[in-house]
Amino acid sequence: MVYDVVIVGAGPAGAAAALTARRVAPAASVAVIERARFPRDKTCGDAISPDAVAELAKLGVSDAVRGFAPIDRLRLRAPGGGEVADAPPAVGYVIPRMIFDARLADAARACGVDWHDASVRGLRPTSGGVVVETTRQPVAGKVVIGADGANSTVRRRGPSAPVRARHMGVAVRGYAPAPDGPRELLLVWERAAVLAYAWSFPIDEHRCNIGYGVFGTRHPPRRDALIARMTALLDHGDRAEPGSVRGHRLPLSSGGVRLGGGPVLLAGDAAALINPITGEGIYYALLSGRLAASAAVRSPAAPLPGYRAMLHAALGGHLRSTRWLSLLAGRSGMLDHLVRASAGSPATLELLADLAFGKGALTPMTTLTLTRSLGRAMLAAP
Repeated sequence: MVYDVVIVGAGPAGAAAALTARRVAPAASVAVIERARFPRDKTCGDAISPDAVAELAKLGVSDAVRGFAPIDRLRLRAPGGGEVADAPPAVGYVIPRMIFDARLADAARACGVDWHDASVRGLRPTSGGVVVETTRQPVAGKVVIGADGANSTVRRRGPSAPVRARHMGVAVRGYAPAPDGPRELLLVWERAAVLAYAWSFPIDEHRCNIGYGVFGTRHPPRRDALIARMTALLDHGDRAEPGSVRGHRLPLSSGGVRLGGGPVLLAGDAAALINPITGEGIYYALLSGRLAASAAVRSPAAPLPGYRAMLHAALGGHLRSTRWLSLLAGRSGMLDHLVRASAGSPATLELLADLAFGKGALTPMTTLTLTRSLGRAMLAAP
């Protein structure tokens, strides 16, 4: 048979696409191709931002965060040691991807899709759509949504170009005993040629997610160098659970977002939808998966223009703003000024948090707020 929509990958982007396709067009035939058996681990900071929580509600899976306490405190530490700590504008969660992704995949399975346990080998265009060649049997679809991650086979074998992201990030992540003190999202930036920071995100009162990432480099450091910086910047960085430290490469949105070509759409990490400031991508994955599926079932003959228009309306200003802020923050001493500006202006801290983890954008009003607080911080700098 020829499915109306074939979704490759059942992570957050793929699950969001499956749930949306079934909700928007209940009569549509939908197939999901996934090589992994859930639950499975995924290298990530595990932070579920407020905007991601809102997306879960739109998808009808708000219970994906059940059993985890909200995080209502954020701490930023600048390379020079200056800090700012306050409540973010809305609460988020920290949920291991082994749990979070399995819950979303279970919801996708239960919504009436055909599930194919297989790996994708290639794509073959036909007059009626695309045939996805797998390790089992071919799966044909009018529209294919590639939600198969940063190393997407759909992107490499499909009509999207260029294949390699122009801006890359690389990070290591581990799990460690929770440190003493308040439960808070901690980001510790350091001086480097590009943006680089360590993080500690609390899962519960006993355990936390820790890591270190470098964003925007063409020559990523070795894994042992990343681990060494994580250990140096975090007091508990040397307490990672054995076997939990894993690395991952991240195609950043600042190098250009790739949404696919023809009847093939890309979503989430496969589309390089990863924040160039923090490496966050769960919100982008949920949003882009939802929008890609909506375009696929509403305009199967030409889904890409509608998908591009919806994503631009939702994230166009945000993506331009994060690219600009990543360039600004990479300048010598600017991170110290930004943290100092946030300490003196709650509105600036809220804006930076929304740019780093949500869908915030620099409007004329927010740009004025940022410029004024940043100017005061630079004048007051020692």
